[in-house]
Amino acid sequence: MPGSPPSGDTNRTILFADVRDSSRITERLGNVDSRQLIGALMTDLGATTVDHNGTVIKTIGDEIMSAFGTPLDAALAAIDMQRALLVRPPVDDMRPQIGIGLNAGPVVIEAGDVFGDVVNVASRLVGKAMAGQILTTGATLDGLEEAGIFSRTLGEHVMRGRGEPVKLCEILWRGETAQLTALAPKFAEVPHASLELRLADQVVKTTSEEAEAVTMGRGAENSLVVAGTSASRLHAKVTTRSGRFYLVDHSTNGTFVRQAGEDEISVHRDEVLLTGSGFIRLGAPLSEEGALDIAFRTSGNPDAGGSPP
Repeated sequence: MPGSPPSGDTNRTILFADVRDSSRITERLGNVDSRQLIGALMTDLGATTVDHNGTVIKTIGDEIMSAFGTPLDAALAAIDMQRALLVRPPVDDMRPQIGIGLNAGPVVIEAGDVFGDVVNVASRLVGKAMAGQILTTGATLDGLEEAGIFSRTLGEHVMRGRGEPVKLCEILWRGETAQLTALAPKFAEVPHASLELRLADQVVKTTSEEAEAVTMGRGAENSLVVAGTSASRLHAKVTTRSGRFYLVDHSTNGTFVRQAGEDEISVHRDEVLLTGSGFIRLGAPLSEEGALDIAFRTSGNPDAGGSPP
């Protein structure tokens, strides 16, 4: 990978790109071929970074982190990354997809790595981004429309660790949508809701204004760590749209959900709306004996109601 940027406290635009559904790629291709595919993709993403005057800071598994001197360079790189995947030859009928988050502002650069609040926000944005999405902030996009970068606003979102809400935006890169700037409903018009997840002594709370997805899985980096052998490293996440909470499964074994007053359902490489209260288990049916059940409860959601079964 290219060399590191100079040390110091300076402005940079930080970009994270993460391969979506990498567990499905591994399941289909096997460990060796999947790593080769993702490794080749990381190389291509790094080359696109360099083509747009950026520097690759590091790659971690199926994620790449890059730094750019200007928001325009980063936005153009992100668009080219997404467009390149559309024409990339499929492998075993699969074409990898990525989510991208980018954010601009002052950072600290030490020993080739980059630190600071700007990095933290960019990392949280990529965690929120769905496959094919480029998420950023209104401040990062300021003035870029004149350069042909089109976007739509997604309202203001509260991020963990920040006192002020962040204006979230999506960069439009597909030809059929990149002709105008679309405005999503204002934040004030989106209903407020909250979600609590509880597993033993672990409790995670979030709100519909949070831009950061809540992740669940075996890996220590998750918001909720589930030590069961049937759980994948990054098994599932809960994201918000229009004041509602959606559980999105990324796992090998699926996620099982029982909502109050309803039958248990299995979610595999798909999503389900969480309403009211109930239980979640990663990788095994709730009907089987086990102690790793995640209790959830929503409040304020227009669909919410009831209490845990």
